[in-house]
Amino acid sequence: MLNQKPTNTQKYHQGLYVPQNTDKLIKANNEGGVYYRSGLEKKMMIYLDLNDKITRWCSEYIKIPYEKTEWSSVRKDFETTQHTYYPDFYYELQRSDGTLSKVVAEVKPHSETVEPIIRENMNSKQIRNLEYSLKTYNKNLQKWKYMIEYCQRKGFEFIIITEKQLVI
Repeated sequence: MLNQKPTNTQKYHQGLYVPQNTDKLIKANNEGGVYYRSGLEKKMMIYLDLNDKITRWCSEYIKIPYEKTEWSSVRKDFETTQHTYYPDFYYELQRSDGTLSKVVAEVKPHSETVEPIIRENMNSKQIRNLEYSLKTYNKNLQKWKYMIEYCQRKGFEFIIITEKQLVI
C-alpha cells in the first residue's frame, strides 16, 4: 500500500490503495490498485479487500447520468443541469443464506447526509458554511434519487456509509 499524506492544498487524505486480494478487484488502474479520495474511502477499501464475504468489488465503476436543479443567482431562477455520478463503490456480498447481494455504496461524512440546521443570529462565516452545506446536501439528495432508481431497475441495493458505520 502506498499512502499519501494530505498537503496544504489537499482537503482530504488521498492516495493509492493496492489490495491484498487482487482477484476480488473488478478493475484496477495502471498502478494495480484504486485511488481513494478520503480516509473513509480508504477504510472502505480495506474492508472490501479483507472481508471474506465480499467476492468482488470496485471503485467508481458505475456511471449514472443525473439532473441537478439549483438556484441560479445570475438568472434569479432555478436552473437544471446535466451531470454524471460515479458512486464510490460497487461490491458483491455472499450472504450467510447463500444468496449474492449486489450493492452500490456511497461513503460520506455523516454531516453531508443530514439536513443542515439553520440557527438564529448567524455571523457571515456561519452563513457561508450553511450555504455550502445546503448545496452539498441538495446535490447529494438529487444524486441519490437517481441512484435509488438505477439500483431498483438493476436489482441492486443502495447504501450510504458514514464514519458511524465504518469503524476499522
